[in-house]
Amino acid sequence: MAWSNMAPSDMDKSKMAKSFKTLSFHSLEASSRWHSLLLLVVSCSLALLASWTWPHWWIWLAATLLLFLLNRQQYLARKRLLAAFNRASVQLEALQNQDYSLQAKPAFQTGIAATFQSQLQQLGEQLQQRKSFFDEQQFLLYRLIDQLNTPILVFDHKQQLSYANSEFNHLFGRPWQSLRHASAALLGLSSEPNWHFVDQSRQRQWQIRHSRFLDQGQRHQLLVFINIQAALRETELQAWQQLIRVLSHEIRNSLTPVLALSEYLKSKLPAGREQEALDVISQRSQHLQDFVGRYSELNKPLLVQLQQLQASRLVTALQLLFKEQQLQAKGEDLEFCSDGMLLQQVLINLLKNAIEAGSPSGTIELSFRQLDSSIEICLLDQGQGIANPQDLFVPFYSTKPTGQGIGLVLCQQIIEQIGGQLHLSNRTDGKTGACARILLSRPVSD
Repeated sequence: MAWSNMAPSDMDKSKMAKSFKTLSFHSLEASSRWHSLLLLVVSCSLALLASWTWPHWWIWLAATLLLFLLNRQQYLARKRLLAAFNRASVQLEALQNQDYSLQAKPAFQTGIAATFQSQLQQLGEQLQQRKSFFDEQQFLLYRLIDQLNTPILVFDHKQQLSYANSEFNHLFGRPWQSLRHASAALLGLSSEPNWHFVDQSRQRQWQIRHSRFLDQGQRHQLLVFINIQAALRETELQAWQQLIRVLSHEIRNSLTPVLALSEYLKSKLPAGREQEALDVISQRSQHLQDFVGRYSELNKPLLVQLQQLQASRLVTALQLLFKEQQLQAKGEDLEFCSDGMLLQQVLINLLKNAIEAGSPSGTIELSFRQLDSSIEICLLDQGQGIANPQDLFVPFYSTKPTGQGIGLVLCQQIIEQIGGQLHLSNRTDGKTGACARILLSRPVSD
């Protein structure tokens, strides 16, 4: 037969490849099982060969016993090895689930398997320490969020609300728990291109700063809302104060010699029209000095003295001052912490504005209400309402014939210095009139 005829065909090569592929093992269990079967076959073959060569009963007994011991030892070694890997697999699965309390008992004391078990234990301890560190940082982060007095929101990886502090109520008018898992769009927010309010009026009032952090392996968005109107008002107020200081200085320097000269001329001239003219000059000069003196109050810092207040005492004091108005009150049993003298002065100014706006007697209502983290004081009237809300807190501006444009500016400054906010708007309950709303960020007394 020619040697060429003995060469394997392509079909034979394919069968050989399949047979070798069948013999190749892709798992530790299959490989160890194959080795155990191979040892069993070899040991049985040797025992039969020895018994056939030396046909003595004790040789048969010794061969059988040796065969049993060898295979038993192989079985125990295989079981021990597989048990070590099974324990390691269980521990790795626990680590994937962030359960670091489970620790596998080492099956070997020395060797590569013992080294593997030791490294696995060290990995679990390191992950446990790292998780404890991140949990502590996360706890401190949420504690810090709760303590800050500016609205802070946390959105999860789906851009749904997952956490917020108590200032959320001031921004959206309800507790954040009632809007948990609400989308950013539902809250009127958009993240493109940067986080901002969709409503333009809110966008002009609030600046949003954001950052990212990981929580439970998922990316979260941290949004901090900054009321830029307060900063703008502070800057505007400082500019007005600077202008007032300059004007006050120049006006007083000019009025002092005018008053002195008018008094001197009055003593020299006889009674008549000249005296009357000098009286008018003196009166108008004194009025102008009083006018400048009132505006200089904007430059004076306020000494805030916080104390425990009872709404009923405030109402009683105001009712005594405005007996003819028959002031109506609600929530008089509320107690809170604030500066009683300054708050009462603000309420007096607001009541005067309500009366000057033409609110009839018995139609002015003062109410006190406790919110989650603040006290709300509302003064409702049935006067003419507000025709120019954009100019309410502009110094020197007034729609009243004898107004000087100082009252509301001082009221706003006082409320902000005692830790609150003052909002003025027209009524929205169908009645004509204005609503003055004061929010005091002070805790209610126990």
